[in-house]
Amino acid sequence: MRVAPAEVVAIVGPSGSGKTSLLMLLAGLERATSGQVKVRGQELSALSEDDLARFRRKSLGIVFQSFHLIPSLTALDNVALALEIAAPELPMHKIRAKAADALTAVGLGQRLEHRPTALSGGEQQRVGLARAMVANPPLLLADEPTGNLDQTTGAVVVELMFDLARKNGTAVVLITHDPALAARADRVFTMTQGELTESTVVS
Repeated sequence: MRVAPAEVVAIVGPSGSGKTSLLMLLAGLERATSGQVKVRGQELSALSEDDLARFRRKSLGIVFQSFHLIPSLTALDNVALALEIAAPELPMHKIRAKAADALTAVGLGQRLEHRPTALSGGEQQRVGLARAMVANPPLLLADEPTGNLDQTTGAVVVELMFDLARKNGTAVVLITHDPALAARADRVFTMTQGELTESTVVS
């Protein structure tokens, strides 16, 4: 499977078929026993654990089904922390400005100082999306990003994710059980017992 910059690829398939394992390989959290996993020409199996950590910091954004926000931090601080880790050379005022811009881009410019408990599920997922995209990663992995959202809210989050990815040239690989979400992708692959088959070409 090859994914181009700004391309959105959906992975569908039954539970236990290997979808999450694929994301773990793409994130460098698991090592392939055969074959190659390359991101921007970099072979992940050739990297040390420290190099893999640097790869994830610089090249990867992840959107989870469960939002995984830090409850004691505001929306702004949740996003700023991700950028501080990805780009520690930036001064803090620039980090916070970029974090505010990322939240504004997902429609939360008026909610910067709210903590997760004061945000709806859809707003929390938008914070998660801003956090994943704030460093402009070349690869975004999304694991059931709408799984904890109602259909309408999920559609809004997906629209934002696709728009941001295409605007920034970010390749997206997402896992979903939602046929309507999969149909929005540029290409759809079905995972069956650890094997990928391209099942749909979406025009």
